[in-house]
Amino acid sequence: MNQPWFKFYPTDWRSDPRLRMCSMAARGLWVEMIALMHEATPYGHLLVAGHSPTDAQLAVLAGAPPDQIPDLIGELETAGVFSRTKEGVVYSRKMTRMAKKSATARRNGKSGGNPSLSKESAFSALDNQEDKPPDKPQKPEARNQKPEDIPDGISKNARASDAGFDAFWAIYPHKVGKRDARSAFGRAMKRVPLDDLMAGLRRYVAKTDDRPWCNPATWLNQDRWDDQPAPVPRNRAPPPSGRPANAAEAAAMIASQMRERGDEAGNDGRIGRDVEFLSAGKVEP
Repeated sequence: MNQPWFKFYPTDWRSDPRLRMCSMAARGLWVEMIALMHEATPYGHLLVAGHSPTDAQLAVLAGAPPDQIPDLIGELETAGVFSRTKEGVVYSRKMTRMAKKSATARRNGKSGGNPSLSKESAFSALDNQEDKPPDKPQKPEARNQKPEDIPDGISKNARASDAGFDAFWAIYPHKVGKRDARSAFGRAMKRVPLDDLMAGLRRYVAKTDDRPWCNPATWLNQDRWDDQPAPVPRNRAPPPSGRPANAAEAAAMIASQMRERGDEAGNDGRIGRDVEFLSAGKVEP
């Protein structure tokens, strides 16, 4: 395919959950890689003059900093944006499908069109048509539909939801209750766009405090992607001068004061016992 253009569907680009969970930099690199694969042979493979470019060469071709290329490639591959051949060559699944479909169409065009269509039916006389047969009674719609009977729109939505959950599950750190999490994810997709959910998940994964990880189904059911927890202070401010910081220091301060009063008043051992009980955090009956 040596054409200067190719079909691009913005809706597919924006609705692909694998791609949407990648950073803007990674998506920008993927656009440059698509342009290179459009000019490659075989079509859709990341090859330059028949060879797979190194990270440094790809950085030059894409105009990106060389030190960012390995991380961006890893981000795209982890999200499942592209695939690799047995030799490790990166390729676009959609572009290879487009190439196969185009090759089939060209072969059919050379042989006179789609062989599955009958020429006789295409040029049959229109003034001698048979009477239309009577309408057949319709059967009630079955409750359990086969996969091939499901409308394309519903099956595409189901596939998109599955792909979105796979992306969510790959990032979520506390992987428990996967079945409940999948059900909760399907319900959450009716309340929030996938981009907003994944952005909230990335904020949650990057937390630095010691809060325990939520159960994934709980996180989804409670709309935790909207959480904005208060930042944890790095260093707590010291207590005001002259005030105890906790109960133990308060007991020690009182004990010291009682000991001083006992020495000044010449009291007996009762004060000493009270001091020992306070210092130990006990109360004598």
